[in-house]
Amino acid sequence: MAGFNGSYTTSNPNAGIRAISSTSIADAKITIDGGANGSMRVDVPLIVNGRDVMREIDEMRDAMLLLKRDVDMESKYPRLKEIKDEYEAALSKYTTFDTLKESK
Repeated sequence: MAGFNGSYTTSNPNAGIRAISSTSIADAKITIDGGANGSMRVDVPLIVNGRDVMREIDEMRDAMLLLKRDVDMESKYPRLKEIKDEYEAALSKYTTFDTLKESK
């Protein structure tokens, strides 16, 4: 891979090997667990065809006026989700009000 130091090993779950990991001295920046409860973690910018995927997702969220959520904190403090829902309901009302007001 251009721009990466160290080497990466890939595996074939069909052969019983279930991970992709870095062999560099530093911690692996990309890990894939192909087990029954598999997961993938990417701790580097994800660039696809020159486009930063996470930046574009953040821009879409902002354009859609979606709040950035912390699901772990919401499960710990249920009032956070209630406040988020209240805010979204109020925002929807004000947006509708502005749309009607501007159409006159």
